[in-house]
Amino acid sequence: MNRIPATLSRIEHGAGMTLIEAEAGSAAVVTTLVATIVGEVALTVGTAVVLACKETEVALAKNLSGEISLRNRHAATVVGIDAGAVLTRVVLDWHGQRIASVITSGSAQRLGIAVGDTVEWLVKANEMAVETA
Repeated sequence: MNRIPATLSRIEHGAGMTLIEAEAGSAAVVTTLVATIVGEVALTVGTAVVLACKETEVALAKNLSGEISLRNRHAATVVGIDAGAVLTRVVLDWHGQRIASVITSGSAQRLGIAVGDTVEWLVKANEMAVETA
């Protein structure tokens, strides 16, 4: 499970859901992550949280251009690869935070992922869990 410490920066309620934006990363590079919570919850801007997502929910892209609907789209560096016959676990360094992604080995080969590569990791907002820190 990927766990990212963050601070809530925006909260929006509507249609029985809560959309949150949280800032994460080092002091030099702050990135906004987005999560969706079913039901209205009592959170306030400035609250410390942990955003979590399964390794299998993290998609990877190389040389992705154009706009897509996923707002959690962040550049990172590949620092480790554990390739298996069916699945490959790719470990990324994102501003000093380790993010892991489990993708099919065929996809890893097709993308030509290697240690040192810059890739983008992507997660749908509804796949990010929010926990109070």
